[in-house]
Amino acid sequence: MKRLKLLLLLLLCSGMVANAQKYYGVGEIPNPKQQGQDYFVANPDGVLSNADTLNNLLIRLEKETKIEFAIAVVKDFKEDENDFDFALKLFNLWGIGKKDADNGLLLFIATDRRNYRFISGYGTEGLLPDVVLKQVGEKFLVPAFREGDYDGGVLDATNEIYNILTNPKKQADIQYLISESERKDNEWKFSLGYALAVLLAFLGIFKILNSQLPKLVKKDKFADNGYDKFVGIGCAVLFFGCFLSIFVFAFITGFGWLEKIRLTDIPIILFVTLSIALFFRYISSISRLRKFHQDDENFLKATNKFNQRNFWTILFSPLILIPLINQIIKSRKSEPRFTPLKDSHGNDMVRVDRDINFEGKPFLDPGQREEELIKVYDYDIWESTDKEEISIKAWPAENYDDYTECPTCNYKTFSKPIQQTIRAATYSSTGEAKEIKECKFCDYEEFIRNITLAKLVKSSSSSSSSSGGGSSSSSSGSFGGGRSGGGGAGGSW
Repeated sequence: MKRLKLLLLLLLCSGMVANAQKYYGVGEIPNPKQQGQDYFVANPDGVLSNADTLNNLLIRLEKETKIEFAIAVVKDFKEDENDFDFALKLFNLWGIGKKDADNGLLLFIATDRRNYRFISGYGTEGLLPDVVLKQVGEKFLVPAFREGDYDGGVLDATNEIYNILTNPKKQADIQYLISESERKDNEWKFSLGYALAVLLAFLGIFKILNSQLPKLVKKDKFADNGYDKFVGIGCAVLFFGCFLSIFVFAFITGFGWLEKIRLTDIPIILFVTLSIALFFRYISSISRLRKFHQDDENFLKATNKFNQRNFWTILFSPLILIPLINQIIKSRKSEPRFTPLKDSHGNDMVRVDRDINFEGKPFLDPGQREEELIKVYDYDIWESTDKEEISIKAWPAENYDDYTECPTCNYKTFSKPIQQTIRAATYSSTGEAKEIKECKFCDYEEFIRNITLAKLVKSSSSSSSSSGGGSSSSSSGSFGGGRSGGGGAGGSW
């Protein structure tokens, strides 16, 4: 007997659990599109028995008008929500209606609360004003729902909305929505075409620039210069700047801004990106000319010629104005330097071409040549036409301020303080180094101080793998991504 009572108690408890009220959150109502693209009705509590009939009617409505009409019927939802806020969130969560056309409509019904709510998308408000939706609800939904006839009320209201939207008087507005929707559907084709045209244009420009540059021999390819540093630092700053900006923007506003990027924005984004890439490619082209021309005058002439031939590239990258203006300034400043000197007879002297006489022999001594190699001085060698007179002039180069005069050899090859490692640090012991100044020419060394190098510290990086505890559901369809600002109507019975 006790066993029978226990069994009855268990059956009673299980029945109570089975009949427990479900209070839905917005994300808990199943999207009907998860069943397929031809489903528009969410009926998780089984309130409606004619969902298939409604789906067929709504399929016809979408084919004829492009309007997406979704219906969601539940017994109840979270107590801290009202029907308007809940329905609006549900509309925008599902994205009912075509994207940018926003031609969606939602009928949300909560039977235990005895509430219904129409929510219309931005593009549907003109076709179905709030007052019309209110009339439909009061005429078809309220009387039927009071009798408990949810099937009949929803079907009659859906038929009425179908008749309103397919009325010939509405055809002009409907056709506009259809053409707008079709235009959006084809938008990706135009965007892809424009993006492809932009890409091909820039690839053509890169090829034109490359065809004008000399081919470097092996010894030139490793001769870094200031232009290489600018490109490297510029690219690094650009990359980290973009990454930081996106991170900060996403942290402040979230990633919702990504949804605002339209297909028509892609060619613009691509153009801006390639425009910046073209700027750095232009700088690297000048760097290549610098590597090819050891002689400063030849480099200046080659760069001026390159700029004149490619001035038109500022139409694709206005940033190229920066190196163009910079080169004009350099050319004017260099005029006195490359103006021929006079010999003792008042005749113009001839400047030795350093692209031909790369080492400057026999005019430069080894110390002067070392100063050129570490880019402290650029030496111009002038020779009279009768080869009897020589004049050498030194011009400060890009590393002029990084060196001082060596107290031993008197050449400007004495470095700033540098650190030399004597014994490397390990994870178990400190290391040792010394700070010195050294001469790049005569190897004279000046000791400054000893330095203790700290032990190496192991990084405490822990890799954690996130397990997919939740089940992921793949849908075979979706609404079009429409939005609503809250238009519509609602009521109770």
